[in-house]
Amino acid sequence: MDAGVAAVLGALAGAVATTGAALATGWSAREQAKITARGEHRRQRRDSRQAVYEEFITTASAQEAHAARFFLAPVPTDEQGLDLALRGSGNADTETLWNESHRLWIELLKLSIRVKLAGPQMMSEAASAVCDCSHDVMDATMTVSHGLIGGDSISVRFEKGRERWVKLDNAIDDFIDKARISLDDDGTD
Repeated sequence: MDAGVAAVLGALAGAVATTGAALATGWSAREQAKITARGEHRRQRRDSRQAVYEEFITTASAQEAHAARFFLAPVPTDEQGLDLALRGSGNADTETLWNESHRLWIELLKLSIRVKLAGPQMMSEAASAVCDCSHDVMDATMTVSHGLIGGDSISVRFEKGRERWVKLDNAIDDFIDKARISLDDDGTD
C-alpha cells in the first residue's frame, strides 16, 4: 500500500471515530437531560399533588370532627334529648350544625375537582367516595334534626346518622391510604 493512501485512510478513520464519539456523547447528554427533566417534572407534580391532598384531607377531617361532636354523643331518645346532645356538643342549634356541615361539603366538592385534576384515577375515585359520604353526613344532620326519615324515632335517626359518620371516617382513611401510594409512586413501574 502506498504511503499516501495509508495516510488518507488513517485520517478518514480518525475523522469517523471522532464523529462517532461526538455523536455518542451528544446522545448521552441529551438522554441525561431528559432523565433530569423527567425527574424534576415528577417532583413538582408530586409536591402539587401533596398540597391538594393535604387540603382535601384537612377539610374532610374538619367535617368528620364537626359531625363527631354530634353523632358520638349519647343517643337521644326524644327531641329534648336531641337538644341536650346538641348543646353538649357545642352547637347552638340544629340549624347551625347543618349549615356548617353544608359549608364543609361544598368546600370538599370544590377541592375534589383539584384532586381529580391532580390525579391519578384512584385518587379521583377516592375523592368522590369522600364527597358522597360527606353529603350523607350533611344530610344526616338535617334528617336527625328535622325528622325527615319517614316516621323513625329520634334514636333510630341518630343511629342512621352515626352509621353515615362511620362511613365518612372510613372513606377518609381510604383516601389517606391511596394518597400515600400515589405520592410514593416514583414512576419506575
